Amino acid sequence: MRLRTKLAAVALGAVAATGGLILPTTSAAAAPEGAAACTHPGWSNKDGRGGGTNTNGVNIRSGPTTECGSGGQAQANHSLTLHCWVSGENGTWSHVRDNTTGVSGWIKDSLLNDWGSNAQC
Repeated sequence: MRLRTKLAAVALGAVAATGGLILPTTSAAAAPEGAAACTHPGWSNKDGRGGGTNTNGVNIRSGPTTECGSGGQAQANHSLTLHCWVSGENGTWSHVRDNTTGVSGWIKDSLLNDWGSNAQC
């Protein structure tokens, strides 16, 4: 999914969630409150495509924000399986599995080739 399409999907979801009202925003994502905020139980393997990062040393996080801990790092030569994406801190994040290390978690889409997963969680 191209970035423009993904951004449109995020905007439509926000309008639908407010019953058609467009509300002012104060930030892209709320700061996590404790460990529960750094887990996202709503992900599933809706995409299944292969992917990779566009740089080395990309943190694979427990939630879609830099406030969440990293379970490992993906390298540009690692093979990833893309599961789905959500809106998170400063944009969209994809849930992935690093097939090289076995670590699963969230990576900001701007750090993934082709802007990450095509399927919304």
